[in-house]
Amino acid sequence: MFKKVFAAMLAGLFISAPAFAEVKMSGSFFIKGNYIQEPDSGKDYRYYESDLEIKSSIIVDENTSVDITAEAFDTSWENSNNIRYDAGANKKGQNYFEISKAAMTHKFTTGTTFIGGIDSNLDTWGTLFGDNAQRMYFIQADQATPFGTLTFKTEKISEGDFADAKEDDDADVDGYLVGLTTKAGAFTIQPAFYYMDVQSAWTDDLDLALNAGTKVSKAQVAVTGKIGAINLESELGFASYDDDTAVGAYDGSVFGLWADAGTTVAGLGVNAGILYSSTDDNVAYYVGDELCPMEVLGDEITLDGTTLARVKVSKAITETVSVDSSLAYAFNNFDDDFKAAARTKFDKVYEIDVNAYYKASDAVTLSTGIAFLDGDDKTEKSYEDEGVWGYVKMNVAF
Repeated sequence: MFKKVFAAMLAGLFISAPAFAEVKMSGSFFIKGNYIQEPDSGKDYRYYESDLEIKSSIIVDENTSVDITAEAFDTSWENSNNIRYDAGANKKGQNYFEISKAAMTHKFTTGTTFIGGIDSNLDTWGTLFGDNAQRMYFIQADQATPFGTLTFKTEKISEGDFADAKEDDDADVDGYLVGLTTKAGAFTIQPAFYYMDVQSAWTDDLDLALNAGTKVSKAQVAVTGKIGAINLESELGFASYDDDTAVGAYDGSVFGLWADAGTTVAGLGVNAGILYSSTDDNVAYYVGDELCPMEVLGDEITLDGTTLARVKVSKAITETVSVDSSLAYAFNNFDDDFKAAARTKFDKVYEIDVNAYYKASDAVTLSTGIAFLDGDDKTEKSYEDEGVWGYVKMNVAF
């Protein structure tokens, strides 16, 4: 019933659309209770979080559609009289509702597909490795060719500096991507080149601060597919930071790698993965916030400038009950002189995750889990190197 009502509301927003426009919907909602214990400080924390995501596709005809994603979520509830207006929409502590995606797609008879609007992921390509959940405007064109699909994309990440209430085209932050998606047997291969022109000082939602005048160039290739019963996912990238300011904080060349292989052995799902983000002084290959190989590492703790190895084993107990467990070891690749400035503060850390899932219905899943962290941290930030993390979660998909 909810889907029908919401679909009717969306259709009402587009009163000029043809009468034969079709609205399709999907989405999810979860409520999650978390517990964190820090042995060094003797403190523990309990908090809730939730996330509502509704995806709607308005199909105008066989060649034209409009995709809208609405989200309502939080990371930690605050008093409604104490809203942090000075923080970005994705900052912790702010609760909000937003349209995170609104984009139009049209396919031309020339084999060209136009996509344009707003989206919440810049520099999105290949796997989740290196992807950044940062809202921006974009215009994209995909061209079908005999050797694959060519992609051309431009992103408007930040618009001017608004100094003296005036927009300045020389103070934007722009991104540009050229990529190719092609097939080779059972593999999908996606090489791409990405360029970011930071004309005014810019900080992303993970507090990566780039000085005005910084140029970021990145070459990357993602390979996904199967070898027999083994599923493979990988992405390799090389990035160059050119900071022409007097500070020159972001100068250097770095590379990164993400590879994961999974298969089934004797009724057990087995995955082995490795992540590597090299460093050059205080510059690291950007891992981003979309790839979360563990419950804590990659989610609560950023992995820029680190190496991580992970093994995961999963088992279906019955048709409705399943369990999994993961073990990861990670260490910091920054030199000691730059660890204080690095966003990832730990030196080395182990994480063990244990999770259980119960499928209450086709749409509803209950889950619970616990994560243990133990390691070394010279900066004495206990949440970065040891602790106990637990959760109970209910999720509905529709």
